[in-house]
Amino acid sequence: MKTCRSDLAGAIRETLTMGQVVRRYGFEPNRAGFIRCPFHRERTASLKIYPGGKGWHCFGCNRGGSVIDFVMELYGIGFAQAVVRLSADFGLGLTDHGPSPSARAKAQEERRRELEQIERLRAEYWDMAGVHLFLHEYVRRYAPTREEWGRGDIDPVYAWALQRLPRVEDRCEALSRELMENGR
Repeated sequence: MKTCRSDLAGAIRETLTMGQVVRRYGFEPNRAGFIRCPFHRERTASLKIYPGGKGWHCFGCNRGGSVIDFVMELYGIGFAQAVVRLSADFGLGLTDHGPSPSARAKAQEERRRELEQIERLRAEYWDMAGVHLFLHEYVRRYAPTREEWGRGDIDPVYAWALQRLPRVEDRCEALSRELMENGR
């Protein structure tokens, strides 16, 4: 029994992320997930790539949609041609019976690795956030009074926490940015 085109499109939307598609066709999103829109002339990046939802939207020309819509717009082709092009360009092996088992397994493995990386980042972020709170409490609790500061009587725990706090804050910010870039 043949599968309808919408099932093929669904398989493509499940398998490919917008990030994969734009990179394959020569675009590199910035840290915030924006590229310069190829559908109208502009000086700044206004096309947002949504990694989690696998979609896109241009705030300049107000176009948007799925990975298939992007390819249709980019190459000026119809729906069926866009599905075939994506299947061929990404080696998905889509037929009227859906993706080949090896293509589906490869895509699922890549998606699993992406999700594991996001989970590792999230776990490290929460660990660092806990350390940040801990150090902040130490700085608050062991801060010298004006008299102690004048005498040079500074608690070593205060000095220790104060030294480490900027590095922990920097790491928390870097992890937060990385999680935002990955759409989580």
